[in-house]
Amino acid sequence: MNHLNSILLEGNVVAEPQVRATASNGRKLVVFRIASNRYTRLNPGEDEARWATETLYMDVLAWGNLGEACVAMLAKGLCVRVVGRLKSSSFKCKDGAERQSCSIVAQHVEFKLPKGAGGNEKEVSINAGEDDGEVHEPVVIYEY
Repeated sequence: MNHLNSILLEGNVVAEPQVRATASNGRKLVVFRIASNRYTRLNPGEDEARWATETLYMDVLAWGNLGEACVAMLAKGLCVRVVGRLKSSSFKCKDGAERQSCSIVAQHVEFKLPKGAGGNEKEVSINAGEDDGEVHEPVVIYEY
């Protein structure tokens, strides 16, 4: 039985997407980083609300057609919603220490365009670019 590995995260793109290729077969991979904010109220009993911000930074990996759409549509500061799965990996640092990282492998991406940037809500159906190429999810583009 497979266990559930699914994540939905919304945030702002913090850097331009990077196009990479795998060493084994040259398959294209697009990597971009998003920042997701969580706001918590400090001293909830007081009349004047004060808020604390907790920011989570995550790398998102997009394969194939989904990656190509991300390169074409994403820019720093744009708000996106990503649905995918968590993937952990380990690597060695320059000092020889082994580290682990966690990223999201995107299966579905929604791009939020600012008002007036492209008309009404649009939906474009493309392959999600999952590792095995079997997932077919739409890329949704909408205004907020």
